Amino acid sequence: ISNQCSPLPCHKDGYKDCMDGQAKYTCICKPGWQGEKCEEDINECEDLNGGCSQRCSNLPGSYRCLCEDGYFMHSNKRDCGGRKEKEPCKVPGTAQRGLKHSDLYIFGLQLLKLFFFFLSKAVNIDECAENVCGQLCVNSPGSYSCYCDGKKGFKLSKDMKSCE
Repeated sequence: ISNQCSPLPCHKDGYKDCMDGQAKYTCICKPGWQGEKCEEDINECEDLNGGCSQRCSNLPGSYRCLCEDGYFMHSNKRDCGGRKEKEPCKVPGTAQRGLKHSDLYIFGLQLLKLFFFFLSKAVNIDECAENVCGQLCVNSPGSYSCYCDGKKGFKLSKDMKSCE
């Protein structure tokens, strides 16, 4: 049986590996890519603005956070800050501490992002970390798939986890 991964059927930018099977192949996608041949870019900006505090720009296989004019990017590459205000905040009890509206806004954004971060960790469990598959495991949001090395004659058993 010839190698189903030669010539390469997977999208050159989006694939991490090609698994040869018996009369079939499986493309393993890099993060940021999806599809049978890893040909579809995932738009990370559609999900909670990519975690960006202001603007999100989708790129092939990735994304980048951007700041509005007058703001600067923090070292975490997601949060923006820095617009100087002329008037101190009028929230009772905060003026003597030197807090500004932008400080409270950024603090609120950080709390919101932290909430969504923990929510996303609770929803998506990496089943592959628990060695559920006999050979290769590919994790996906809310699921996983097991694969076997077809070049060496292995195929997926009926339990869809072990190889025979």
